[in-house]
Amino acid sequence: MNNDPNVSHTIKKISILKANYLFIDGMSRSGKTSLAPVISSFEKVEHFKARATYDRFLMMYESGDLTKQGFKYLFESDLLMDVWFSMMGRDVNHNLHDLTSIMNSPKRENYLAREQKKDTQTTFNEIIKEIEQQKLIFPFICDDLTSVSSLLNEINKNFRYIIVMRNPVDLLFTWFRSGRGDRLGKDPRYTNPAFIVKKFDNIHYSMIEDAEEFYNANSLEKCFLVIEKQILKYMNADLLRSKNSFLVPIENYWIETEKYIKKLEKFLDTNRTKSTNNEIKGANLPRKKDVDTFSLKLNMILDNMCEKYNERLKNLCNRYENEISDIYKLNSISNLSKGKFKNMSMEDFSKISPASKFNRGKRS
Repeated sequence: MNNDPNVSHTIKKISILKANYLFIDGMSRSGKTSLAPVISSFEKVEHFKARATYDRFLMMYESGDLTKQGFKYLFESDLLMDVWFSMMGRDVNHNLHDLTSIMNSPKRENYLAREQKKDTQTTFNEIIKEIEQQKLIFPFICDDLTSVSSLLNEINKNFRYIIVMRNPVDLLFTWFRSGRGDRLGKDPRYTNPAFIVKKFDNIHYSMIEDAEEFYNANSLEKCFLVIEKQILKYMNADLLRSKNSFLVPIENYWIETEKYIKKLEKFLDTNRTKSTNNEIKGANLPRKKDVDTFSLKLNMILDNMCEKYNERLKNLCNRYENEISDIYKLNSISNLSKGKFKNMSMEDFSKISPASKFNRGKRS
């Protein structure tokens, strides 16, 4: 192991394939999976992948446990292999109940045929030619890449991004309902890195500098602290206003689906196919605006966080309304009795808005 600080070195840059890379980026639970299958049904667009490794690289880099050149090498090399392997049918998902499974794609016959290819230099050269001739687009679902957009720009200035954002109230509600306030560092199925800072255990990477505050917060407040920090990063990011990115407030997309499909066709310079409508229906779109449920969610949240965080949540919502989407406005929320929802559990939250279930890749 090279521990000599006097021996400087750099990692040689990986040459990623000349493809069209699309990152469907947003916070966890922002609604990206209701958008990705629709995008993947477009002409020239490959079936999307959700690569947890990219998210882990980002968390390690943001925490200071991965160098800049280490991040770039890992990101570039995985991106190269993801595209290459997809084009020869290697390491693709076949689970019928996963949205990411090629078996749930309308283009599955094409993907299955790729599995007959042998991994040779000739095959690799043919793959490069096919990608360039067909101008294929490779979409990846990722979390929080916007926070390292300048670093990604150093890798490739032509990356494109669909940035999905969601109202802080809905996001906070679904984070708590899915156990994100308690699972970190405890649930082996929840593999995000948990950090130990001094005597404080199970700290989220974004809260390392505020470990004591995060540690002492209740489960719902823990979710809020992370969401507040991450949403502010998104709203402050230059990438949000870049020509390479397209912003999708998910509540708008769910209600005005056709309007956003047309905009996405233009942004990606491609067109929908005959299967696009089936993917839209499979995601239960379009949906109706539901102020009553939104009001109930907000009041449940306010009854279970301290006043300091409640005020910060309201400020965050007001900024979100002004800059991202005003589909749901705080001034339209009915005031239910204070304390009515005190001490509500994760199970109580789930009764109001249960988690989505998927059967053979369709939302049920």
